[in-house]
Amino acid sequence: MPRRRITQTDVAAMAGVSQATVSFVLNGNTPAGVRIGEETRQRVLDAIRITGYTANPLAQRLAGGLTQILGVFTYEATFPRAGRDFYGPFLVGIEHAAERLGVDLLLFTSAPATGGRRQLTRDGWQRLGVADGCLLLGQHEDRGELQHLLDTNYPFVFIGKRGSDGGRLPYVGADYVEATMRQVDRLTALGHRHIGYVGVRGTDQPTLDRVEGYRTALKAQGLTPSFVETDDVAAAAGEILARSLTAVVVAPENHPEELADELERRGARVPGDVSVLLLGQPHHPRRDGRRWSGFSVPREEMGVRALYLLSRLVADDGKRDRETRRASAVPDAELHQLLNCPDVEGATAAPPPAATDRTPDDRTDPT
Repeated sequence: MPRRRITQTDVAAMAGVSQATVSFVLNGNTPAGVRIGEETRQRVLDAIRITGYTANPLAQRLAGGLTQILGVFTYEATFPRAGRDFYGPFLVGIEHAAERLGVDLLLFTSAPATGGRRQLTRDGWQRLGVADGCLLLGQHEDRGELQHLLDTNYPFVFIGKRGSDGGRLPYVGADYVEATMRQVDRLTALGHRHIGYVGVRGTDQPTLDRVEGYRTALKAQGLTPSFVETDDVAAAAGEILARSLTAVVVAPENHPEELADELERRGARVPGDVSVLLLGQPHHPRRDGRRWSGFSVPREEMGVRALYLLSRLVADDGKRDRETRRASAVPDAELHQLLNCPDVEGATAAPPPAATDRTPDDRTDPT
C-alpha cells in the first residue's frame, strides 16, 4: 500500500513544536518579534530528516505571493508534426531562459482549437491565473484578448512585434523592416533594378513590416515597387516573367521552393535569370532544398529575451502590489524589443542577366 504523505504537522509533532515553527525553519526566515533558538531549529531539522518530509513547492511559492511558474500560450498548434518545427527554436530559447532563471514553465494546451486556432476566452482567463505571467505567440492572435490582458494588468509578453492602444503591449520581435530593406539593398548592389515582392499582402504584422521595408528601400533607390499578389505558384511565376523582373523577395510562407521550381520549369534559372531572396527561414524546409539567400529570424534569442522580460514584469508587478502600485521599474524602451535578423549569404542571389534594359509593365504599384 502506498505510504501516506508526511506533512508539516507530523514534523511538528515529532519535534515538539508548532507547525508555524516548522514553516519558519523551512522558509529560512521569521517574522519580527519571533525568535527560534538553535536547539529548537536543530530538533526541527532532525525531525525532517527522520520523517523524510519534502515540502510542497507550489505551497511554498504561494506563501511568498508568487508561484514561480510562467506560462506559454500559442494561438496555433505547438509541437512539431511531419517536419513542422516553426515554434521549436522559440521553445528551446524559452526553456534555456527558464533554467537560468530557476522558474518552471506551464504550457497552456487545454483551450479548444477552432479552425486550427486557440482562444483564451471562457476558461482560459481563469487558467492563466495559475501562472505568474504568460508568454504569447502565434500568427493569428486575437487583439481583443490582448487588450483584455492589458486592461486587467496581467503580466504577459508577446513573441513578435504587436501594436496596441497607447503602445502598452510588451513584445520581443524581429526587425523585419530593417532586414527587408537590407535585402533590397543587396539586390540593387548586384545591379538589379526590377525587383518584385511576391505574396498576398495580409494585415498580419510581419507582412506589414516586410512590405514597409520593401517600399522604403525601393523609394530610397528611386525604383518602383512591383507586387505579385497571389498565393498560386504558377500564376506568380508567370507574372514574374511577364513583368521582366530580375529579382524577387519572398516571405517563407509563400512557397519559395515551389516558386523557384516553377520558374525553372518555365526556363528561368534561379539565380541566373531571377534572383530570389527569402525574408526569413523556410517554415518547412525541403530535404533537398536550395540554400536560400536572405535573412534569418533569431527565434531562439527571441524566446530567451521574451522570458527574461516577462520575469522582470512579474517581479515588478509583485513589488508594485506591495508598494502601493509604485511606477514600473521596467523602462518603456525595454517593453518593445526588436532583434536584428542576420543576413544569410545562400546561393539564390546573383547579378541580373546582361540584357536588363527592360521595363516592368504597367501593372507595377505606383505608390
